Amino acid sequence: MKKTRDYYIDKIEKIRRYVEVISKHFQREKSEEEELIENLKKAHEEWEMKEKYFQWATDPDLIEHAIYELKASKIKYIYFLKKAKELENK
Repeated sequence: MKKTRDYYIDKIEKIRRYVEVISKHFQREKSEEEELIENLKKAHEEWEMKEKYFQWATDPDLIEHAIYELKASKIKYIYFLKKAKELENK
């Protein structure tokens, strides 16, 4: 019996689903500290991206939008930084 391409694609998909189910079973919950650090890193990356966007913007409306986004991302980063300091002092 000659096996078709679809046969192998189907087998690969089944294996992928099994691996996904098994890996979810073995994943551990992140600690509060790990999640906070991850959020802090993401917020810092977002802030850096918004700074680049601000530098790139030339249209007055885009500049205004960039300023708003930059301020919001900075506030978000500062929030996570304060939370990290609070957690450190516990």
